[in-house]
Amino acid sequence: GVKYAMKRSLFLPLRYQWFSFRLDQLWLPGALWALFAIVTAFMRASPSYFSVATAYLGFVLPLIGGILGAYAILDDFALELQMTTPRPAWVLLVERLGTIFAIQALAALSFQVYLAAIGLDLAPLGGLLVRQAVWVVPSLACIAFGSALSFIFAQSLPAAMVTALLWLAQLLRRDGFQADPLGRFFFLFLGVRDPHNPDLLGNQLCLSGLSVLFFLIAWTFFKHQERYL
Repeated sequence: GVKYAMKRSLFLPLRYQWFSFRLDQLWLPGALWALFAIVTAFMRASPSYFSVATAYLGFVLPLIGGILGAYAILDDFALELQMTTPRPAWVLLVERLGTIFAIQALAALSFQVYLAAIGLDLAPLGGLLVRQAVWVVPSLACIAFGSALSFIFAQSLPAAMVTALLWLAQLLRRDGFQADPLGRFFFLFLGVRDPHNPDLLGNQLCLSGLSVLFFLIAWTFFKHQERYL
């Protein structure tokens, strides 16, 4: 059973993680995947296909990740039971946020396979491995940010709203962020908007560092588990 599995390992087997994950949270990423797949297919003969395809990878996936990150733990109906187990708080965080990232990875990679199957090329973003950073780096930052805010607010909804507002602010002010010598290092969409920018590596390192910081904040707050019962 679950208790026996936890005695053998800090991490639950994958099947238990899957059963404890709120499957209704898959509707949003699934629906958006299908929407962009359909739109891209209709536009594959247009030069605009590239903008649509990269918008899903570089813009939409980070937003989804941030929202799912905000709801990753505190909306779990079995949270009190999870807290009674002897496992450290960071283990539950890694399991839940790791599951969200795995969903993001499945969506991103399958979307790229789909694009290749219908004859659309993402080569302008860089090589196969390089182009993964377009969605990996901002998605991790948003997932960690949404999760940290959920523990700070002790609620998922305001955390998701603030995360979405930050995403929207960067989207609306994208030209300003990209042009600003300091702001571009915190710009979520630099990789997809300007994949050859000389500051892109610094941007990715900065966002990766923020991901670690937000995870540590989430872990620090979550260690005081009595606050969330």
